[in-house]
Amino acid sequence: MTPIINPNIEAFKKRGHDFASGEGKGVQMKKFKPYTDFVLRYLVHKTDIINPEALLPTDGHPVIAITSHGPGVAWIPLVALVGKFFIDNGYGDIVGGMYPHKALFLIPGLKKYYRKVLGTPTDINSVSDIVTLLKNNDIGLAGTAPEGANCLLSFNDYVAPFRSKGMIAAAIKADASICLMAHQGAEDWNIRVNLPFGLTIPGTNDVRGINIALLPYKKLGRYVVLCRRYTPAITSADLAGKTKQKARRLLNIEIEKIRMQLNRMTDEVKVMMDKKAMNLKMAQTQKGNFWQRKQLQIQQSMFPTDEAYISCN
Repeated sequence: MTPIINPNIEAFKKRGHDFASGEGKGVQMKKFKPYTDFVLRYLVHKTDIINPEALLPTDGHPVIAITSHGPGVAWIPLVALVGKFFIDNGYGDIVGGMYPHKALFLIPGLKKYYRKVLGTPTDINSVSDIVTLLKNNDIGLAGTAPEGANCLLSFNDYVAPFRSKGMIAAAIKADASICLMAHQGAEDWNIRVNLPFGLTIPGTNDVRGINIALLPYKKLGRYVVLCRRYTPAITSADLAGKTKQKARRLLNIEIEKIRMQLNRMTDEVKVMMDKKAMNLKMAQTQKGNFWQRKQLQIQQSMFPTDEAYISCN
């Protein structure tokens, strides 16, 4: 892959983003490599990341990646693909970090691993602190899956209603760039149990059932991620001077638009994967037909048709 030259990115590299004593802000993307190598070698056969350039900080603004969570652990290959893209294209010095659900840290040793390898800024967890972090360009890329614990529930939409909205609010208040990310391919790491006949549980915002998250027990055949820049209709200037209630109302409208866009992007990825599967099936069929024709030609050359029989008809 040809490296993407962007002078705005080079500015991030020159700011000394090593953070030897900046615990809680993130890690350089090149430190994702152990995680990236393991996931892409042992958990997925084939991967595609479409329009990954949308993840790069440009115009002097850091990027907030808002990604669909997917059921259970469906997000695991996505993080690996993001890390690989930055490392392979020479942007490993950019500082990145993830904001996972706090429940993950109940697993012994996982909090330390996240902090060291995936740059979880666990010490920076308020909206105002994240806004300051972004405005100071102390971090080039941060990301979150705002569905949160709703990934354990099954809804009519693939992208569930958002529970963790703080990162989106911080991105808008800091005028950071926003990259939306939708993915498909890891649904096999989940068991979905829905009510029959399309029924939903009353009073639950259209919950259809539950997702039972599985460990990555099998290697995925194909995993696809689609990236796309998103420009919100409001900026920090639109929120300035507003009451908390008015600001929250404006943010909630924008947040719901983002969820709708992620659902549309997910549908696009599904179409891409279906088309790819169809093309592969057609290629295999054509290959099979080729060998069938070849076998018939060999048989005919070895045992030619009786010319006398043909002439009598």
